Amino acid sequence: MVLPLIVGGIVLVVLVLVFRPVARTGAVAYAQANLRRAAEAALHLATEGSLADADRETMAAEGGVDDLLLIDPDQSSNDPEVVSVLATDTAWTGSARAETGECFWIRVVTTGGTVYGTGTDCSADEASAAPPGAWQDP
Repeated sequence: MVLPLIVGGIVLVVLVLVFRPVARTGAVAYAQANLRRAAEAALHLATEGSLADADRETMAAEGGVDDLLLIDPDQSSNDPEVVSVLATDTAWTGSARAETGECFWIRVVTTGGTVYGTGTDCSADEASAAPPGAWQDP
């Protein structure tokens, strides 16, 4: 009677260990995809002006990212669908926290480059001053 419970517990532990990397990969990819989409929307808004025009309020109203919650740059993201946004004349920065707890950010600069990075504080203010670093493969 106890043996089936032990075997079932072992199988459950093995399944959790096997599928944990898959869940991490999906969670990270989701946060990164949301950031890329928000950055593309910011670039689209900036075509008629500057990156400063792609602030949180304008993006929420016109940015085409209706399923994302955009927050002020001094606020930290706590979810992959919550993007902290900082828009200036020279750069647009967004940061979001994956379900894994990792924070990812993306920065688009007026010179045409895109910079990626990770951090601990998931606010756009912090990300805007962070040194560049490549996103790790999920």
